[in-house]
Amino acid sequence: MRRLLLLTLSLAVFFGFAFQKKEMLQISPEEKEELVNYLKTHGKSPEDYVVEKFKDYDLVFIGEFHRIKHDLELIHDLIPRLYQAGVYNLGIEFGAYEMQEKVDSLITADEYDESLAREIMFKWSVYWGNKEYMDIYRNAWELNKSLPESAQKFRVVNLNYRPDWTALQENMSIQLWRKVWHKGNPDVHMADVIFKEFVDKRQKALIYSGTHHSFTHYYQPVYDYGKKNFVRFTKNRMGNLVYQKLPDRVFHIVLHKPWQTKEGEETLSYPVGGVIDQVMREFKDKRIGFDVKDSPFGRLRDEGTYYAFGYEDFALSAFCDGYIFQKHFKDYEGCTVDTKFITEKNFKEAVDYFDEFGERKNLRTIKDFINLMRERADIKKRLRAQGLE
Repeated sequence: MRRLLLLTLSLAVFFGFAFQKKEMLQISPEEKEELVNYLKTHGKSPEDYVVEKFKDYDLVFIGEFHRIKHDLELIHDLIPRLYQAGVYNLGIEFGAYEMQEKVDSLITADEYDESLAREIMFKWSVYWGNKEYMDIYRNAWELNKSLPESAQKFRVVNLNYRPDWTALQENMSIQLWRKVWHKGNPDVHMADVIFKEFVDKRQKALIYSGTHHSFTHYYQPVYDYGKKNFVRFTKNRMGNLVYQKLPDRVFHIVLHKPWQTKEGEETLSYPVGGVIDQVMREFKDKRIGFDVKDSPFGRLRDEGTYYAFGYEDFALSAFCDGYIFQKHFKDYEGCTVDTKFITEKNFKEAVDYFDEFGERKNLRTIKDFINLMRERADIKKRLRAQGLE
C-alpha cells in the first residue's frame, strides 16, 4: 500500500509538471499599447493580407505547423481570392511532383474524383490521410468548375517528391540514405520546381509548406542538444534557395504556432514569449494578418527559443516578414482523418513506405494506421501536454 501511494504521488507530481501552464513574458503597458494600436491601424483579415502582398511580390511563402484545421481552411478560402487577384498558382509541399499530371487532370475534370485525390496524397506520404490537405485539390476543382471554359485554370503544383522508404532499414548507411532520398535534398527539389513552374514562366504563386521549408532570409540553426553545441546554420531550405536568387520578389509569412525551446527538441512554448498571444487577448475572436518587417512586432525578442541559437540578438524580424494569427492555442483543432485513406489494396505499400522502421511492426491492420493518423492529428492533446492553452 505504501509503495502504491508513493507511485500515485510520483505520477501526480510528474503529470502536474507536464501539464503545468507555460508562463508568458511580461511586457510593459506602453509596449502592449503600441502593439495593439499597430494592429488596429495596420492589421487586415488574413485573406486580404495575403492577397495584397502580391501587389509587391511574385512569390509569397506561408509556413505552417502541420495538421491544424484552421490553417488549411485559410488556404481553401484563399484559392478563389488569389484567382480574382490574378494569381493562378498554389505550390504545396504536401505532394509529389511526379504525380503532377494527375493533379492537373483531377482539378480540371468534369467530376471530382475523391479516390484519385487520395492516391495522389498517398503517393507522397502514406500517413498524411488528412481530409483538409486533400481538400486543397477539391477547392481548386470547385473554382475551375465555376470558370468559363476558355478561362485560365487555377493550378495546384506538388513541389515535393516521394522518398523510397522501402530502402529504410534498422541500421542505415550513407548509401542506404541516398537510396531513400533518391532525388537528393527535398528542399532543393522543391526550389527547382518553383523556378521551373512559376519563375521561369513569369507567374506569381502562393507557396504553402511547413515553416522550416518556408524560411527565406532566416537561417535555421543546427544544434546538438546532447553536446549542448551550436553546429551550423542551414542555408538551403526551399525558401532560402529562392530568396537567394530573388530577394526583392519574395515575402515570407508564418502562421501562429508553438515554438521549440532551447530545452530540447520536444519542448514547445509560446512564440516570442507569448507577447503576440497577450496582445491578441485585447481583440475578441480576431483573425488578423500583419507585417513584422518594419513594424514594432519586428523588435520582439525571444532568447529562450531554439530559433535563437547562433544569433547574438534574435528578433522576430529575423524570422519572417509577416504574421497571421487566427486562434489562441486553446481553440486549435487538428485535421480530420480520412478513414478511407488506407485500404486492403494499398495496406502493404503503406507499411513498406512508412518512414519509421521500428514502428512498422505495430502497423498490423488498417485500424492501426487510422489510429496512428488520429494520434498525430490530435493537436489539442499535444498542446495541452506542453501547457499551451
